[in-house]
Amino acid sequence: MKILIFSCLVVVGLGFEDKTVTQYLADNGFTTLSAALSTAGLSSALDGSGPYTVFAPTNAAFAAQGFNISAYTREQLATVLKYHVIAKFVLVPMVTTPRNETTLEQQALLIEKAGSSLLLNGKARVDSSNNDIIVNNGVIQPIDTVLSPPVFVTHNIYQVLLREDTKFNDLSLALLLSGLVSTVEGSEFTFFAPTDAAFAVYKDNLLNPAAPNAQHIYQEVLKYHLVPGARHSSELRNGQKLYTLHGTPVNVTVGAGVVINNANVIEADMQASNGVIHAIDKLLVPQDIYQIASGN
Repeated sequence: MKILIFSCLVVVGLGFEDKTVTQYLADNGFTTLSAALSTAGLSSALDGSGPYTVFAPTNAAFAAQGFNISAYTREQLATVLKYHVIAKFVLVPMVTTPRNETTLEQQALLIEKAGSSLLLNGKARVDSSNNDIIVNNGVIQPIDTVLSPPVFVTHNIYQVLLREDTKFNDLSLALLLSGLVSTVEGSEFTFFAPTDAAFAVYKDNLLNPAAPNAQHIYQEVLKYHLVPGARHSSELRNGQKLYTLHGTPVNVTVGAGVVINNANVIEADMQASNGVIHAIDKLLVPQDIYQIASGN
C-alpha cells in the first residue's frame, strides 16, 4: 500500500529525486535556507522518515526581505523555519478549497488555490513552474516569501514562568535556588511545570531551602520535570515514557485529559522560544529522591 501511494505521488509530481529534503535543498541552490536549517539544528530532523512538505523560500525571497540569520537566536530561527514545514504530503492538485494546515511550529498555515499554484497566508506564492518536487521523505514547494508565524514567541521558558508569576512564583524561585536557570534558558525542553498550589504540599518538608543539601534536592526534583525537546499536547501519547533530565522517565496517560504520572495537565502548550510548558497540578517526585535527601 505504501509503495502504491508513493508511486501515485511521484506520477502527480513534476519529478522525483532520491534524496532527503535537506539533501535536495543543499544540492539545488537553496543555500540560505540550508544554512538556516543547519544553524537552527533542524537539518537532521528533516533527514528523518517524514513525510514532510517544506515550503522552501528561495535565496531571492530571503534577500528581498533582508533576512539575516545572525539576527535570530537558534530557538527563534527554529520557530520561523518550523512554520514552513507540514508533517504530511501537500501537493498542488490536492488543494481545491482553502484549508488550514498545522505546521511543525503548531500554528496554522492557510493554504489556498491560486491559478496553477498555491497561496500561503495570502502572501507567499508557490512557484507555478517548479513545484511538487517529490523526494524520498516528502515534497518541496519553492515559495517567493519567507513566512512569519502568527505568534512569534521571544521569551524563553524561564522568562515565561516569570511572566506567569501568579501561577509559577514558587517554581521560578526553585529554579533560582537550584541553579538551573541557565539550563532552562539554554536548550529546548518540554517543562511539566508545577503550580504554586502543587509546590505548597512539599514546602518545608521535602523542599526545605534550609536543608543541608537543599540545592541538590531542588535540582533533581526539577530535572524530573524537564524532558529534552519540545512536545506539544498533540504529540503526547497514551502509555508514553518520556525520559527526563533526572535520568528516569515520567509516564504519560491520555484520556479525557493528559496525566503525567499522577499529575493532571491543567494548562497545555504554553509556548516559549526554546520549548513548551505544560502546567500541572502536582509536583512530580522521582522515586529515588528520598535517598538523595538523606545523602545515601
